Amino acid sequence: MGTKKDNTKKKIIDSTLKLLDEFDNPEDITIRKIAETAEIGVGLINYHFGSRDKLINEAISQKLNLLAGNMAEPLTGITDPILYLKQMLIVMSDLAVKNSKLSKISVEYELLNGDFKVCLTLLPILRRIFDNKKTESEIRLIAFQIIVTTQTIYIRHKAFYLYSGINAEQKKERDAMLISLVDSIIKNSM
Repeated sequence: MGTKKDNTKKKIIDSTLKLLDEFDNPEDITIRKIAETAEIGVGLINYHFGSRDKLINEAISQKLNLLAGNMAEPLTGITDPILYLKQMLIVMSDLAVKNSKLSKISVEYELLNGDFKVCLTLLPILRRIFDNKKTESEIRLIAFQIIVTTQTIYIRHKAFYLYSGINAEQKKERDAMLISLVDSIIKNSM
């Protein structure tokens, strides 16, 4: 059983997720509304999370992590690390599109605040691909290139379409773009 602190944090996150489902614009969700929904004082939110934006991002990250829990299933049995990376990105992008409202908020927060945790998810597979031919810094830079590129395309898909003619909202075009991106980055990094 969790501590009182853990239970309070969970209650705050659950209340935030409830409000995110109710409001179209996350900017309309205030600390006061979250506190009222959670039936706690505003001070507890600031104590546990420091800011409204951090709280909203934490709530979204937890929900997306739960949804991503099933992400590994379609990747079972893929032994080629480059193919695995491509399929992993496709599954991640499908998850982001399926949960576009939450994903957009999370991606914008990560890009604006320098929170690159999602880059870490690529490190194990990139280490396999480059098999000691790259330093850890080089591998991290490659992960950064892949994730930040895909995140930017995702949140600016209309501008990307005007620029490239690729409609990232269409699965077939998005998948082909991801495969091309991986091929290009891997080829140029070998």
